[in-house]
Formats: sequence, structure tokens, C-alpha cells
Amino acid sequence: MDAIKICNALGNETRYQIVKALKDRAIGTCCSRIEYYENGISVGDVVKVTGLAQSTISQHLSVLEKSGLIYKEKRGQWTCFFLNKKLIEEFLKFLGKELL
Repeated sequence: MDAIKICNALGNETRYQIVKALKDRAIGTCCSRIEYYENGISVGDVVKVTGLAQSTISQHLSVLEKSGLIYKEKRGQWTCFFLNKKLIEEFLKFLGKELL
């Protein structure tokens, strides 16, 4: 886990909104319907919610993926992005130890 990469990824409002959307199930998507218990989103779903260009969203998703906060899987015709809940829990524990 690279805490600095994670902090940098979450330091951008758009990327933070993407992570929140995954957590809150704010987007009813093709990816969520495939496996209901997972909070998956596609690039197109994020474009619809944010109104930003697909290329911009792809860049933000790439940063989030490189930080480890999200991962992607091919689901049928879609590439779906999911929260890496294990890493997020590890990061929160790390912050608790380091900052509290």
C-alpha cells in the first residue's frame, strides 16, 4: 500500500466523487446488475453522472486504479470498476496508527 498515492488520488474532487459513487451505489449500472452485491461502474456510467468527457474519466479511473483504490474486471461486453475494500480498510487502519 502506498499511502501517498492513495492520498493524491483522493485529493482530486472528481476522483473522490467516483469513489463515493462506488461506495454509495449512486449509479445503477450494467456492472451492478451483473452481480448485484458488487458496486461496479463502467466508464460510461461515470461520464453520465459527472458530465465529463470519456477521456477525462478514463484518466481519473487510471489514477484510482494505480493507487489501488479500485480495480477493473471484464464483465461481458463491459469493463467494470470496483472498490478495493480490503485496501481501503488497510489504509484507514494505517491512518489511525499514524495520525491518532
